[in-house]
Amino acid sequence: MQTIYGPGNASNITLTAQKRLIRPVYAQTQGTPYAAYLDPSLRNANGTIRIPLSSDTEPIARSANAFSYEGSLTPGLVLLKSTGENVVIATGANAALQPFGLLAQWLGGTFDNVGQVNEVAAWRGPDSVFDLLAPAWNDTGLASAIAAAGPGTNVLLYAGTDGRLEVNGSPGSRIAVASVVERPSASRLRINLLV
Repeated sequence: MQTIYGPGNASNITLTAQKRLIRPVYAQTQGTPYAAYLDPSLRNANGTIRIPLSSDTEPIARSANAFSYEGSLTPGLVLLKSTGENVVIATGANAALQPFGLLAQWLGGTFDNVGQVNEVAAWRGPDSVFDLLAPAWNDTGLASAIAAAGPGTNVLLYAGTDGRLEVNGSPGSRIAVASVVERPSASRLRINLLV
């Protein structure tokens, strides 16, 4: 379990507990929690986290709101680099935007892990293996894609329009972010990171 502080700071007595949605399995040498910074577009004028909306055009145009749970951007969302070491939530655009990694912590809302700090971690590392817990990925069509692919066949996952990993039969020029290793249950997915 990870401890998540309430609306105040670390000295706040009000605590909430939430399971991690992204868990490293084989990442000791393969995966790296890369230190990055939130793009300024992810902050409101009052300093709170802003959920990217479908109407956003900067720094990257979106077609759907970024996925959130209880007002929080969730761990496991696909990140893109904007400028310098800044990151934004992926848009799933049918273009060759290079995925940068997976968000490692909760941002904003009920489960915020960062407060007023702009430093975040992006899990990166080809061949690192992670377990994701629902709702960290878009489940639409995944079970049928795994069944159709058959044993030993990679099912590739891409950044969806809401920033979560998803399966897509016609990805166009999108770059694969991960492949499915196994799906031990409806609420857990093991992935091999490709970025």
